[in-house]
Amino acid sequence: MNKPVIIVAPAGSGKSTVAQFLMQSLGCTRLVEEWDGRAPLQPGDLALANAGFELDGQPVRVLTLDEALAMGRQAA
Repeated sequence: MNKPVIIVAPAGSGKSTVAQFLMQSLGCTRLVEEWDGRAPLQPGDLALANAGFELDGQPVRVLTLDEALAMGRQAA
């Protein structure tokens, strides 16, 4: 994975529970939990966010939790 991936879903939706599965499936190398949109992300990062943040011009891919899980299932 050359771009960071951001998973956006409400608190308590299970993002952290499935994070290791998503990291493996999406080819990510580092987990950033509770990302607020301000901390810089690196290539290969999987960032978990609750909602509302500015991307500040970073080249990222934003997925809902459902989209990420569907991609992970396809890759598995």
